[in-house]
Amino acid sequence: MPYCPKCGVELDTKIKNCPLCQYPMPTLLDETKNRVVESKFPQPENIYWDTLVKIKNQIFFTLSILFVSALLVLLSMDSYVHFQNRAIRYSIISIICGWIYLFFLFGYVKNTYLSVLGIGITTLILTFRLDSFDGILSWSWDYALPIVIVSVCITLLFITFYKKSKHKNQYVFIPAYLCIVGAIFFIALEIIFDVQAKRAIRPSWSMIAFIVLSSIATVLFGLYYKLPDKIKHKIKRRLHI
Repeated sequence: MPYCPKCGVELDTKIKNCPLCQYPMPTLLDETKNRVVESKFPQPENIYWDTLVKIKNQIFFTLSILFVSALLVLLSMDSYVHFQNRAIRYSIISIICGWIYLFFLFGYVKNTYLSVLGIGITTLILTFRLDSFDGILSWSWDYALPIVIVSVCITLLFITFYKKSKHKNQYVFIPAYLCIVGAIFFIALEIIFDVQAKRAIRPSWSMIAFIVLSSIATVLFGLYYKLPDKIKHKIKRRLHI
């Protein structure tokens, strides 16, 4: 409680003049408004991610210099060699596509789906270019194209499954999803071989792989969903997951 500086009467905080002697009360600044609030703890600053990005950029820049240097050397050799050297041309297209692979794998395209599509398109360009040096498209059209398309679709399917369950137990879901996409890929691969060989489609080894991988995925999902919580915790403690 404030007091009158003239007569010493106890006053209320909102009184402007003393009710006894009518002495004007001085205006006191609110100390809390001008006080600098200092935090007891320093603000957390995560420098790990910035350091990691810096290191990644340095590695990519160094590899890019090596790729460009190798490409210039090969282009110079190809321009001075008077006969057609396929090895040099194979190396040139491989180096260009290799640099594109690094660009996607280093995460410079933030969208994962676009990165997978970019890697698939780059693979198709590489295979078609390698197959076209002799003037005839053979294995790239019959085998590379369907295999790359199936691989991209299965990879996109796995990424979708992973994003839906990334907050769950990854030690269970990631191996289970890998088994599922692996089983689908083996079936599709044998079908492609049978079609190109003009044989009847009769999955044999791929069906064995499909049954084994599907069984493993079923067991993993069963361990996660069907077992009682007590048994789940016991398994997690034993396996340290």
